[in-house]
Amino acid sequence: MNKFKLAVTIFILTNVAFLQDCCDQQSAAIDDCDGMVGCFIPQCTDDCNWEPMQCWGSTGYCWCVNENGNEIPGTSLPSWQGMPECDEFDIENCDEGYVEINGACFHNGDLSIIQKMIDNSYESEIDLGCEDWDNYCGSPNPFMDSSDSWMSLLVDGENYSWNSNENGIVEPLELGIQEWENGRLTSLMCGAYIYCQLSGPIPEEINELTSLTTLRLEGNYLSGFIPETICELDSNHNDYLEFDISWNKLCPPYPECIGMSDFWDQDTSECTVTGDVNYDFILNVQDIVLIVSFILDDIQLDFQELSISDMNYDEVVNVLDITEIINIILED
Repeated sequence: MNKFKLAVTIFILTNVAFLQDCCDQQSAAIDDCDGMVGCFIPQCTDDCNWEPMQCWGSTGYCWCVNENGNEIPGTSLPSWQGMPECDEFDIENCDEGYVEINGACFHNGDLSIIQKMIDNSYESEIDLGCEDWDNYCGSPNPFMDSSDSWMSLLVDGENYSWNSNENGIVEPLELGIQEWENGRLTSLMCGAYIYCQLSGPIPEEINELTSLTTLRLEGNYLSGFIPETICELDSNHNDYLEFDISWNKLCPPYPECIGMSDFWDQDTSECTVTGDVNYDFILNVQDIVLIVSFILDDIQLDFQELSISDMNYDEVVNVLDITEIINIILED
């Protein structure tokens, strides 16, 4: 199972586990254990809420949880180091559309865009030539999930109490250096000197980060076409200290809002021409067959698929694009 599938599986299992109240989960855990010693059994209050501190005797670890039973990152401690102080975590009541994490509220939509960047990196399965011993190598950089990670969060002007949970998966609040104000993401620094090692395409929904003013993604392995929606971000696209997506593997044509200064460069060695739908660096009948299938099957294309298939750049894939490919092949 590849890293992305493993991450998705763990994410699904983790979230499904907390759809029920504590007593339901406690009963299910007892049934699953079937009398075996050493299983984790949730600890519940008399009214079936989660005890703020959960402990697993066979491992010797205790940790704090929120009202949904989700572990509060950075609170897990082995018994020989003492018990976590779970009473200090006052759970805020977040507005609709926001989620509470470790006593602060974060916009669900902003978190989902960061998550998509992470998912795209796992899905790309890019080969960075990582050695088994290199814990700093991978896309995204697995070191960001380490308790020793140098990544940081600033929430409403104050350092946010957050430690990576070392669960083997890079999570949204572990990615790069971030700043949040009033629950919205205002700055994401994931550039070359931070070594996020992102790959895959930039999410088309990037424009939904409506409070973002600083986006630094230079020196990663981002690929595909840059969505025009990136121009809607409230940042100075000509100031490389405020906005920078250079030194990636992003393919032309590029949105007009991006200033290509002396700092701009892209590795386009893996880019191909529009119409090469199967990315074999040749325009031929196989590409025609694929585009025909898109049309006949009425497939909803994502931004990357549309960009590579739309020969005449009219934002629609139809018979005109097929005609264009045929003409190019015949003229070659």
